[in-house]
Amino acid sequence: MSTSDPRVERAERQAAAAKRPGTTIVIVLLGAAHLAVWMVAGFGIGTILDTFRLMTVNQVGNWNSGFDAVDSQFLAVGAICIGSFLGVFFTGRLGRAGLGGAALIVPFCTGLLGIAIGLLLFIPNWSPPDAIGEKVAFIDGGDTEPWQSDAWVAYYLPYWLPAAFGVLLLLAVVATLAAIRATHRSLVRMKDIESRGTRVPGVVTEAIATGTEIQGMPRIQFTARFRDTAGTNRWVTKKATFPRAATPRAGDPAVVWFDPLAPHDETKIMVGLGPEAAQHAGQSAVLPRTDLRG
Repeated sequence: MSTSDPRVERAERQAAAAKRPGTTIVIVLLGAAHLAVWMVAGFGIGTILDTFRLMTVNQVGNWNSGFDAVDSQFLAVGAICIGSFLGVFFTGRLGRAGLGGAALIVPFCTGLLGIAIGLLLFIPNWSPPDAIGEKVAFIDGGDTEPWQSDAWVAYYLPYWLPAAFGVLLLLAVVATLAAIRATHRSLVRMKDIESRGTRVPGVVTEAIATGTEIQGMPRIQFTARFRDTAGTNRWVTKKATFPRAATPRAGDPAVVWFDPLAPHDETKIMVGLGPEAAQHAGQSAVLPRTDLRG
């Protein structure tokens, strides 16, 4: 019978897998490809925005940006679709490497960086206005019209737009580092509870789908009942992701680790489900879901 929480073992396996050279190479290659695709998307976004910029700084009729509208849309939309699809695989690979919540944020970092670089590369290709500070009349001899604030904003678009994506990138990087740190703290806390806490059998009394999926696995809120060292029944509620074929249900066995000095503190309680819980409850194994339904 196992004496450790399956979640801890899984996290340790993921950490070991993340240290393998092959895993690092795959992640780097996926990250580079994701970055490159979003660079193309950023460049394509520039070709589309170029026309809208001219519509703001020039008079009607002087809106020829030099980029074909259909080709520009195909470039931008095509790259965005491919980048989004590739991001799903990138996220999955990062998740299997044990990055936890950071796996959901890192693809945003490479995507935002790619868009910012693509927009920077597009800077020389922005169509110049007919005149800076005024809209030149389309008909010879017509009156000029001074730029309003929106025209000035559009004029400096080639510079502030990539800067804005750079700020978003900085925020995403900070969020990634915070998520990595939180994942590490969570693993350390689970190991501490496992080594120092009291281990008792429990039972799932309720399981509710939250409607959220992470990497294709549903996130479930479940409640487990256990008895502390004083013989008092207690209930603890947790949230976790599970494979679809192994989602918990009311009546499933559980194994609970808790701090005997603070059995009421849910932050110091860890719940394990699956074969480990069944064995601790005195069963040989957890039956497949199909058998349980029957």
